[in-house]
Amino acid sequence: MPITCLLADDEPILRFHLQRQLEELWPELDSIITAANGDEAWDLIQESQPQVVFLDIKMPGASGLEVAHRMQTSGLTENCQVVFLTAYDQHALEAFDREALDYLLKPLDEKRLEKTLDRLRRNLAERQPQLASLQRLEELLNTQNQLAKTAAPRYLKWIKALQGDSIHVLDVEQILAFQAEDKYTTLITSEGNFLIRTSLKQLEQELAPDLFWRIHRSTLVQVSQIARVSRSFTGQLEVQVEGIKKPLAVSRRFADQFKQN
Repeated sequence: MPITCLLADDEPILRFHLQRQLEELWPELDSIITAANGDEAWDLIQESQPQVVFLDIKMPGASGLEVAHRMQTSGLTENCQVVFLTAYDQHALEAFDREALDYLLKPLDEKRLEKTLDRLRRNLAERQPQLASLQRLEELLNTQNQLAKTAAPRYLKWIKALQGDSIHVLDVEQILAFQAEDKYTTLITSEGNFLIRTSLKQLEQELAPDLFWRIHRSTLVQVSQIARVSRSFTGQLEVQVEGIKKPLAVSRRFADQFKQN
């Protein structure tokens, strides 16, 4: 299948050099088209239906994030891999929300770019058989739609989360606890902490209730990782979770879960 790549950035020099790097590092690309602003990028995306899109976040007209949002709402991200380019890292979480495969900081590091291209190749290779059978799958899903309404609920098995400027896919059973703070939720694992923008309320609905318990308005913990439940010297009920040094507070509202029958 031919692979078309769109490169959108308002910096002509960066656009030129990245195009040359792509031609050198990914010779299998059939064509590379370029845009100097967000509105031009959006027009070209609709016209050319590229499989790979590199978007500068800050561009004249529509920003890269706005273009990606239009792609999401139009269903174009299903068959297209998006990589964001920016000189700033404060947009990483929003880029993640736009289903970005990766997020590259300027000035671009060639080794980091090579890793991104490896991920793009793998994802595209995996998608080929999926795309070939997509129509059949859609037919099956439509046929089973009524059955799905009465079937047992399906809970989250995997979560995409951000660590630094990289996106990771985590098995939910790797996650020891979720802690909400401001607009973000921290995922605590034995491999470190990750960030998502999903609220605890939504997570509580999407996670298996026998796997995670709400113990506080800002905390969900994996039940199987609770080592002990005790009270602090002030009388505060606390749980000690395996892999987390500090005990986590249990609010009165959720204390009944730990009462012995």
